[in-house]
Amino acid sequence: MKKALIISAILTPGLASAQGNIITFVAMISRIVNLLVPIVSTLAVVFFFYGLAKYILNSGDEDKRKEGKDIMIWGILAMFVLVTIWGIIGFLQRTLGTTGGPERTNIIVPDVYPSQVI
Repeated sequence: MKKALIISAILTPGLASAQGNIITFVAMISRIVNLLVPIVSTLAVVFFFYGLAKYILNSGDEDKRKEGKDIMIWGILAMFVLVTIWGIIGFLQRTLGTTGGPERTNIIVPDVYPSQVI
């Protein structure tokens, strides 16, 4: 029992600041992903079109066609993984409130009540 209390007393401050660490971590990952997205997406599209060209230009050779088809499939798979990771990071940003945009402003609208006529 005493060990559990000592461990919880040691870990509680770390758990209290965990939200700030997670938000910082997600923001850092977001910056890295946003830097890599254009590069990786360009490579995936080029890879796909390379496989397409190989597939079309070697229409007579069945082995080269299969190789081109495999390259196209890997290019499509790379684009899918890229978009999926991008979406997950965007979802985490919106969930944790680290979109990097301007702060939201709450506009207070005064209540208007009709005056009472006597």
